[in-house]
Amino acid sequence: MDKVYGPVEIVNATRLMKLLVLEPGLSNKSRNDKESRLLPGTCVIVLFYARWSIFSSQAAPHFNALPRAFPHIKAVALDVIKYQNFNAQYGIVGVPTIMFIHNGKPVAKFNYTVHTLEAFAIFITRITNLQPNGSLYVTSSDFAGPVSNIPYNGTDYCLVLSWVFITACALYFTSQSRWWQQFVELIQNTWRESNAQHEHAD
Repeated sequence: MDKVYGPVEIVNATRLMKLLVLEPGLSNKSRNDKESRLLPGTCVIVLFYARWSIFSSQAAPHFNALPRAFPHIKAVALDVIKYQNFNAQYGIVGVPTIMFIHNGKPVAKFNYTVHTLEAFAIFITRITNLQPNGSLYVTSSDFAGPVSNIPYNGTDYCLVLSWVFITACALYFTSQSRWWQQFVELIQNTWRESNAQHEHAD
């Protein structure tokens, strides 16, 4: 626990897997035992977030401040929209989700409704018995990053493609329906009658 980590690291799937790989050794042979939590090992706190999520953006500055309060715990963030294979693996059903991982094994999931630095500190203290270093505060630099506090407003091409597909299917099935064919016949009959009356008037 003497190693001091830097600020939050935004990771990809490969980097997260490297962080969660177990070191070979005697302590890892007993990881299924109840005592495995007491064994020394790497602790990682992971923020699973989405760049477009308002809730992730609100939690971001507080999570960015977490490494100052707990410098001996590695803090990383992963965009679950880019790396969706972790959703099923770790049971991620909503964002933001914060998970505490010890020796490559999930130990606890943050289950509070308020995502503040104080709530994060209580969560970590309950699991590790570590007290935060100094007072808990969020600075202006925490709002600058590394995890952004501004939701991403880019175009979601999968969503656009989904709407195009839904619209095309709706138009196709509507054009094949009996109601649509009756409607088209009604318009054609009305058009023919109006043309016939127009020719009579001439």
